[in-house]
Amino acid sequence: MFTGQSKRFRRRASILGAAALSAVFGGNGFAAERVVHVGQGGTKFVDAVSATRVSTIDAGDTIMWVWEGDMNHSVTAGSCPDDSGGGGGYVYAAGSGSCTASQAWQSSGLHAAGFTFSHTFNDPGTFTYFCDAHGKSMTGKVVVQPATATGPCEPQPETLCLNNGRFQVKAEWEKPDGSSGHGTGVKLTGDSGYFWFFDPANIEAVAKVLNGCAITNSYWVFGAGLTNVAVHLVVTDTQTGTVYTRDNSQGSAFQPVQDTGAFPASCP
Repeated sequence: MFTGQSKRFRRRASILGAAALSAVFGGNGFAAERVVHVGQGGTKFVDAVSATRVSTIDAGDTIMWVWEGDMNHSVTAGSCPDDSGGGGGYVYAAGSGSCTASQAWQSSGLHAAGFTFSHTFNDPGTFTYFCDAHGKSMTGKVVVQPATATGPCEPQPETLCLNNGRFQVKAEWEKPDGSSGHGTGVKLTGDSGYFWFFDPANIEAVAKVLNGCAITNSYWVFGAGLTNVAVHLVVTDTQTGTVYTRDNSQGSAFQPVQDTGAFPASCP
């Protein structure tokens, strides 16, 4: 459920730079605004940070959808046959299948390039949406996490706390049928751990966060996976609130993560 909703319809010419940059600072005690491109590549929702259809934000943050391209699109809360979440409301016979709208927010309506639409997400949860004109062929997802509190990471079944509790690591999975969930974390060392998704005996993804400040002036993130389901990996520096994400697309072998510049603002 949403409380204290904020909906804004507006047109403006130059908005991308500052809004996209503000997306990585959501946990420092103030709300952030995240840009999602509408119609990028024709019929895609593309998050400015993750470069996928999935946006991971903190409760209290705002998503601003920015229209581009030559087609008309909408941002309509709800679910499609091959997507997860949503439910209730009206049925749209659109795109390659019927989608069901929810009442999470008022639809933006169909618009062309230059239009923007914003919504503030105050409650944690996973919220899916689609385009009225393209149905299940154009869907997006917003994962809203509890507002990040500065201070040491608190171990939870779905959370790895690494590097003396400074870094919080979570993994979200999604199957081809649209079902999704959170990985269960198992710590291996002070800097590393793994996640299982469906069976405690089956390791799906491994993560490691190292202090590389003396070498590259950054904390490093390494990751690997033994899966081909969609995975959304989120690493949060609980001291600064900076968030680092990596995604594995559905049906693809998990690509290794070897980022020695993941957290340059976290040193020393």
